[in-house]
Amino acid sequence: MYSNNINNGISDKLLLLIQSISTMVAAFIVALAVQWKLALICSSILPTIVVIMGLSATIDIKQEAKIMNIYSEAGLLAEEIFSSIATVHSYWLAPLMFKKYDILLAEAERHGMKKSPNYGVMFSTTYFCVYSGYSLAFYQGFKMYVSGEIAQPGTIIT
Repeated sequence: MYSNNINNGISDKLLLLIQSISTMVAAFIVALAVQWKLALICSSILPTIVVIMGLSATIDIKQEAKIMNIYSEAGLLAEEIFSSIATVHSYWLAPLMFKKYDILLAEAERHGMKKSPNYGVMFSTTYFCVYSGYSLAFYQGFKMYVSGEIAQPGTIIT
């Protein structure tokens, strides 16, 4: 059971990681082959993106661990309730157990809401860097086109 959960969690994330890295490497190979100087200028945004994503991922992992611990407690409580449903029903404990379960879920939601500022910083900074990279590429590409370093405007887009 646990190995399936671990396998499912890792396989999706590992697949996305490999896909993202291979896409980035392929894009830079094409960019360096077409216009190496412009590609190197545009790669100046990468360190900022890597640092922001790394810090945000570190914070997110810690927050997610807290949430998963709470979900684990809630799942254990539900399992105990279902395994002794006759006792819970005979002593009229269902409302009390529901309340305990709801408290655990509310605590998980409270911790989950703390993830929003982290995502806000992560995505806003990342998209700012990406769009700044676009503007830098168009600005520098236009200058290089006007000076004759780039023969075709399509090279800037590539």
